[in-house]
Amino acid sequence: MTNVRTQYREAYAPRTISKALLRALVEALVDFKPGLPTRSRKIRARAVSAGKITELEGPESWKVTDPHSLAELEHVRVELLLTSAEHRSCELHVEFRSGHITLGVSDNETGWGRGVFEDTLNLLATLGISSRGLNEKLRRAYHFLDIFQNVLLVLSVAVFALWLTGKGITYLYACLALFIAGVVPATTRSFHFLSPRKKAPIIQETVAKSRNFPWTEATAVVSFLAGVLELARALVAFVW
Repeated sequence: MTNVRTQYREAYAPRTISKALLRALVEALVDFKPGLPTRSRKIRARAVSAGKITELEGPESWKVTDPHSLAELEHVRVELLLTSAEHRSCELHVEFRSGHITLGVSDNETGWGRGVFEDTLNLLATLGISSRGLNEKLRRAYHFLDIFQNVLLVLSVAVFALWLTGKGITYLYACLALFIAGVVPATTRSFHFLSPRKKAPIIQETVAKSRNFPWTEATAVVSFLAGVLELARALVAFVW
């Protein structure tokens, strides 16, 4: 008989977490969804740095990073395996890397996958590991603009050409807004290519609360929305 495995996944922008937050995550997963009719629960953690790999199992597995230099950590993974019967299990893992934080859930015929995934999303948001507010929405929208930056620049030139033919001032506003929406990610990417940013550590002993607003992302997104709005106004004026 073939087992049916269902996968759920969510990725977040990277951020540095404290050792206390890693401990809080492990302790929360130890008592995670106590109402599930599990036959066994196993929680384990794995840490990887240059030339060293450590693994621990149980409630104290948050200490897995202790043998490592925090500055050299490359990968930290926390796993929870929930077993209901032989060949039926649900596994969730949270991975911390320099480039991203990832939540994954793999459900092997337990029917718990969706609930485990959604409750873990809420847990990560509550702990402050993930971001589900305005900042995260801006970063996601900015990622879309980053992909289509060339299209936005070409579109801004086309709109500018229309304005030169004697169209109204709305076309100029739309052109400028779309140009900013395209040039901000292009300039940012070029700057990072010429001056690469240092990788932030995955875990530190303590981490100060970040209150930095993503101004770059906000500027590009607001400009894009303004450009679309001006184009819509121009289209309405043309039709009517």
